[in-house]
Amino acid sequence: MLGRMIPHAWEKTLLRSSVSSADRANSSYNGKQRENEVKRLKRTLILVSAILLTGPIATSSLAADLLPSHAQSASRMTAAATAFIDTLDAEQRKATVLPLKGDERTTWSNLPIIMVHPEGLLVGDMNDDQRLALHQLLRASMSSQGYAKASGIMRLDDLLYEIESARLESDPEWRDDPFRRAFVATRDSGKYAFAIFGEPAKGEWGWKLAGHHFAANFTVSDGRVSFTPMFVGSNPTIIESGPYAGWMAMPHEARRGIDLMMSLTDAQQKAATIAKEVADDVFEGPGRRASLEKYEGLKADELSVAQMSLLRALVDEYVGNVDYDSATAQLALIDETGWDELWFSWRGSVDLHGEFYFRVHGPRLLIEYNRQNPTHDHSVMRDPMNDYGEDWLEHHYREFHPSMEEALETARQRVGTSK
Repeated sequence: MLGRMIPHAWEKTLLRSSVSSADRANSSYNGKQRENEVKRLKRTLILVSAILLTGPIATSSLAADLLPSHAQSASRMTAAATAFIDTLDAEQRKATVLPLKGDERTTWSNLPIIMVHPEGLLVGDMNDDQRLALHQLLRASMSSQGYAKASGIMRLDDLLYEIESARLESDPEWRDDPFRRAFVATRDSGKYAFAIFGEPAKGEWGWKLAGHHFAANFTVSDGRVSFTPMFVGSNPTIIESGPYAGWMAMPHEARRGIDLMMSLTDAQQKAATIAKEVADDVFEGPGRRASLEKYEGLKADELSVAQMSLLRALVDEYVGNVDYDSATAQLALIDETGWDELWFSWRGSVDLHGEFYFRVHGPRLLIEYNRQNPTHDHSVMRDPMNDYGEDWLEHHYREFHPSMEEALETARQRVGTSK
């Protein structure tokens, strides 16, 4: 396990050596000073272990002095967005390039578009040049890891179409249900909508791509990049048969949470566990930001160095979905508020193949992961202080999403059935 790269024996030896013999002999060396020394060394060990775990991205604020600012990503994104806009005709541009401070930015959804139709241009309605330009913007915004997840989740909908179409052929109950047939028809990588908000050339703008199980919201403001909220999910979590058997769109999110939970002592697990039952869904999904009123579970200042390394790996799995300079800048914000200020909580079983929910929550970070059932998961990442780049834009957006009942009614109306 990666978390064991710094052995407990080494940790203890270093902590003991942090207090010199002269200090121990000095009567003025008291418990508070010892505590401060231990905390200082613990932070150093966390940084060293994070570098070993995840490489240059994990150095965050230390690396910020050595690496370019996120202006590099901002510049590449702006060039790619401008190139995409140049491929649009007048009618497409009207539907795709929207006001930066309009609430259309926040009406994203992870539901199939038959239930909630997002603003923008559908990928399936783009020509090849436009799709090429869109993917260039995705690559300019994301790391290879993040781009693989985004494109993999979209591609997974094509595979889900094949899986569910086969069931339509073999299951009369499905085949005779127009509502079910309509849903299967939406399993399509072309059913994701893309929109740009504002004018990239002016330095403040954003983009959104949203559809089934994937929604990304990026903001560029004066060379800075915000990339929250970002929703990812998969169904099925793993392809069980056929030429793609074994393939996963989200291979590590669940494992990172399980690794951390299993590293905890019995007392720590008890503190982290909020409920034995899994949650119904992520709590701050579409339209539900700021619905969590308090932190819960186990505070990170109770973690050992090895456990903190596993927490760091979990966070990097999410922050690392964007290019390294944007990720480094976001990690620096977490550094500023303190890794010890993060909280970790758990619901459900501690079983990689079971149903469970976990959360990492702090002043500049919210990560939620929910395994609804063994073949279906949802996850979201937010920055509680700067979703949609609000802090930089000095503008408050109103998030909205219909209830599940309203979304189902919309689908029924579109299909023309009361079922």
